Amino acid sequence: MAASDYILKLVRTALDSFDDEPLEVSVRRAVRIANLMGDTKYAVRLALDLKPTGGDRVTNGETSRMLMADPSTWGSMTGPAEQALAAWVNDRKIDGSDNIDAHSLAELEFWDKELSDLKKSGEKVDYDSDLTTRQRSTRIIARIRHLTFALLCSWERRLDYSSINESIFGSYRVKVDALLADGVPDLLQQFTAVYRRLQEAADSAPERTVTEELSQAITTCRRILKAVVDHVFPARDEPSADGLPLDDLKHRNRFSEFTKQAVRSNSDRALIDVMVAGLFDRFAAVDKMTNKAVHATVALETANLCALNTYIVCGEILSLHALAAANPGV
Repeated sequence: MAASDYILKLVRTALDSFDDEPLEVSVRRAVRIANLMGDTKYAVRLALDLKPTGGDRVTNGETSRMLMADPSTWGSMTGPAEQALAAWVNDRKIDGSDNIDAHSLAELEFWDKELSDLKKSGEKVDYDSDLTTRQRSTRIIARIRHLTFALLCSWERRLDYSSINESIFGSYRVKVDALLADGVPDLLQQFTAVYRRLQEAADSAPERTVTEELSQAITTCRRILKAVVDHVFPARDEPSADGLPLDDLKHRNRFSEFTKQAVRSNSDRALIDVMVAGLFDRFAAVDKMTNKAVHATVALETANLCALNTYIVCGEILSLHALAAANPGV
């Protein structure tokens, strides 16, 4: 999916010129934006308003699938493409019958102009039939205009909120990347390896099982967390004051000892301990999923959360270490 800021710029361009451009231009822009947003239902729905009548049925179906975030739902009878078609048919019904006006926007505008030209030329036309046709076309066009404008407004609000979140996380990412580069630079490459494995799993699901990629990604996450603990609290032979071993294999004990020394507030230390415990619970959950016939999508989402939480927890640990180093007596 494209970056939120880029899509937001497209949305605002479409909104700012909405009343100055032909409706067909705004609808095409909206289809593009819906496609980038992964909003299959409205990408397909608005594309139907652009599609001319007739054409090869197979090609028409392939064109709709091109706009689907998940083409595997095609033909499910309840998927977003089917929902879009049902809504379009309801909007195009003629006088409550099962017949529909399937003309595209371009065709509606063409016939409207043709009828106007005929009347101007003095050609006799059926007034009642002409009025009925014009009223129906006007309603169809008005509904398309209203839907397109409402969607653009909705996307603008959603993306504006997402942009703020991306800015906040982006600032945090810059900070964590700098701490990683300064303390354990090799881990940046390992995080890249994790994301690559998860992307490979995403590209493969649901066509095949992705247990190998997920297992490798989680194993790397464990190694990353241990490497960060090794950096802030290296292994030692003597146990802690509580008698807990602090050797190389006991990095969770070493992490707890580190927080005792680096964080004076009991409440802050408890919060960090809970974050790390939750991360290990996620590791165990993915291990369990990959050993059972769990749906690939569910396991992949959990693994992605593991990777994200590993990154955040490592950032917290390195931030505490840097703060403690800067204020050794505090």
